[in-house]
Amino acid sequence: MNLISSAQQSLVQTYKRVPMEIVKGQGSFVWDKYGKKYLDFYGGHAVALVGHCPPTVVKAIQKQIEKLLFYSNVFYTAPAITLAQKLIHTLSPEKYKVYFTNSGSEANETAIKMARKYTQKKHLISFKNSFHGRSITALGVTGIDSYHQFSPNLDEHTSFAELGNIESVKKLITDNTAAVICEPIQSLGGVKMADAKFYKALAKLCQEKNISLIVDEVQTGLGRTGTFWFSQQVEIQPDFLITAKGIASGLPLSCVLVKEKISETIKMGEHATTFGGGPVPCVAALATLKVILKKGFLENVKTKASYLKAQLSEMKEIEKVLGQGFLLGVQFKKSYPELAKNGLKNGLIVGESSDPSLIRLLPPLTTTKKEIDLFITLLKSTLNHEK
Repeated sequence: MNLISSAQQSLVQTYKRVPMEIVKGQGSFVWDKYGKKYLDFYGGHAVALVGHCPPTVVKAIQKQIEKLLFYSNVFYTAPAITLAQKLIHTLSPEKYKVYFTNSGSEANETAIKMARKYTQKKHLISFKNSFHGRSITALGVTGIDSYHQFSPNLDEHTSFAELGNIESVKKLITDNTAAVICEPIQSLGGVKMADAKFYKALAKLCQEKNISLIVDEVQTGLGRTGTFWFSQQVEIQPDFLITAKGIASGLPLSCVLVKEKISETIKMGEHATTFGGGPVPCVAALATLKVILKKGFLENVKTKASYLKAQLSEMKEIEKVLGQGFLLGVQFKKSYPELAKNGLKNGLIVGESSDPSLIRLLPPLTTTKKEIDLFITLLKSTLNHEK
């Protein structure tokens, strides 16, 4: 029995899996069991932030596991404290504290729980087409209807506004509104985003109404959109900022950055997790951040992203390019339902979406201009196959 057959018999079938076994990754490339090389412009689900198996991250992990693989956060370990301080520094001068957990879903759940505790209210406002995770409350604030078909009425205290329409938010506010949760670029929802004025107006509205603002930067944060946080581009400082995905280059880690005044309302024993902030994922995160925070790195990301966008915009098959930085949606003039599948045949990995005329691109931030040129060549070849 081969691996795929074994997986189908032994694993719960959740994701629509690609029938291919990946055995190796390095930089912007992965290899299958037969030695075929693929250019990965989906970044392992946006996780290979600074490339697959980045040498400095691998070395940091190896060094740590020889000393201490794990101890729960009931004791102090240096990597977690150092990482928390690094993250807080990126949001200076506002004072924040950090809560570590393991996934974006868990981090969003935590932020909502804290916001409800802080405000002593229950009502939540989210946005149509947003995605915040698959756990109960995170799914409840996810604005994609198809995700609710087997779990209706997950959270009766949630309402959905339209991203970019501040009036639609105002209409939903009640005396019981605890928080607004916003995914600034709706990746899974079609790579939709609003202009800076909307995000500023949203932050101002939340402040005026004493409503907590949760910004879910699981995909937009850590340099992917050209600045360390997307929030910095639109000049807002949310009450909660969520990060996960590529922060530890593939190890499970997520973070809730919460304003200090809100964190003080959480009493000991009210919330915790065993694995959050373990030493191994935290050293991986520190090594990852060292790459991103290197002088000139983010400016280089902007330059390369602009080049990629320009190259795509010149292709006659493309209607428009959505998104920012290295979080892009490529909208074609017609549907290409087999594009991702045929891309694999050409040695190219891209992200699909619910729209057959749109693909998502989330390449590593370390992707080179030469690799962008290769991507364009492979994409053109794949499109020719589709005709």
